Amino acid sequence: MEVAYRHQTNETLIIYGETVASMMRKKKLENKQILFCGNQRYYDLYAEKLRQFVPKTSSHEWFITPNNRYCNTLENFQELIHFLDRFSRQKETLFLGIGNEGVIELLGFVHHVTNLQAELCFLPVSLRSFAQSLTFSAQIVSNKKLTTVMEIDEVPQSILFDHTLADQQTTGKMVDLLTLIRCGIVSDYSFLQSLYVNFPTREALLQHSFSAFSENLINYYQSDSEQLRDFGKIFEKAFFQTENGSLLSNSMKAMFGLLFELGWNITASNLHFNFKNFMIWLVRLGFPIVVPAGVSLADYGQQVIALAQEKPLVGLVQIGKVGAKKLPTQKELLQTFEAYQKIVTEIRGE
Repeated sequence: MEVAYRHQTNETLIIYGETVASMMRKKKLENKQILFCGNQRYYDLYAEKLRQFVPKTSSHEWFITPNNRYCNTLENFQELIHFLDRFSRQKETLFLGIGNEGVIELLGFVHHVTNLQAELCFLPVSLRSFAQSLTFSAQIVSNKKLTTVMEIDEVPQSILFDHTLADQQTTGKMVDLLTLIRCGIVSDYSFLQSLYVNFPTREALLQHSFSAFSENLINYYQSDSEQLRDFGKIFEKAFFQTENGSLLSNSMKAMFGLLFELGWNITASNLHFNFKNFMIWLVRLGFPIVVPAGVSLADYGQQVIALAQEKPLVGLVQIGKVGAKKLPTQKELLQTFEAYQKIVTEIRGE
């Protein structure tokens, strides 16, 4: 299926509901130099398959990034810029990013600043990297604390999304569900309710495809791209600034970031939402809800406040509807963490 996706004044072509093979066969790859940029994992899985689509009249190179979410670091940016020295400025060029959100951001940013006249194409391998490609936003982050050092908007010529790649994952599928949950929280409460009905258990989550939700994701990002991109992000990044934040994996930082921003909105704006039932559902799906004892929530809260001073948070007027941007207070965050810990204790029966 082909969709003309518009966000503000920008537009790209999305092709989904097809396999990578069928989409690649349709692309005009003759007489080009092709840069594949991808995580190590996807190089190992797909390098040989993708090579068969490169005609003899074209050449190709791979730039391989680490597998972690934030591979869009300043260090990798500099390495990729240096890597491009081997490419001719006279030949037609195709940049093709295959991988996670970091790859999408890294390649988008490099495409923006390079003097190569290249077509930019994304091949996301998960719902969350598909969602990132729909934001038209690319950041380069510092190597250690992952603070944003550069940010631009960049529009790909096309996005090719093969949902079967996302459906093959296990842990990745749980993180992808958070992308859909975020859509429900920010854009459409009835959609959040439908996720609860469709995925009542971990078994249901792992057995069912997300393919039916591709159109929903496209529609929500078309209308609320910036709010969806930002919701939970400050709370997530604050863990990188917090002592012992390394006790949490990147995926867990993203999950707790989403939960705490939701919890803060419920507390600060007195929203009508059964947060405890929502948490019970997450436990049933296999999500960890206990913050490691070594992570100080008091310190973490200070980091959230400091980051929010630079970029205020998305305020919800109700679940599924955003309002004005807001700044969290120390008192609100303290109440949020206390309410959260109380729910965790009740769920665990302590």
